Amino acid sequence: MAKKNWMNEILGGQILLHSGILQQARYVLFIFVLVIIYISINFGMERSLLIERKNQRELRHLKSDYTSKASRLQYQSKRAEVEKRLLNLGSTIKAPVNPPKRVIIGE
Repeated sequence: MAKKNWMNEILGGQILLHSGILQQARYVLFIFVLVIIYISINFGMERSLLIERKNQRELRHLKSDYTSKASRLQYQSKRAEVEKRLLNLGSTIKAPVNPPKRVIIGE
């Protein structure tokens, strides 16, 4: 009979009245709010870390793209490559044979 009485207390909600938990309702509510805040901060941090990882991947991609374009541009700007491209385009410009001379204006 005692076991049945105990089950009725739990299922009927009488245990809350006898245990004094309703007297601590503000404290329980405060703890509940703190847990909700903790969970929301945790989700926010995970989201920001995810965005940071995505930005780092994008940065690595852009850095490699920049490096490849810079090396290609450096190769294309060599004198021999410029001459080849000018010949392919049908240009009559020729490379200078004589070295440049310094022009001195009278003082």
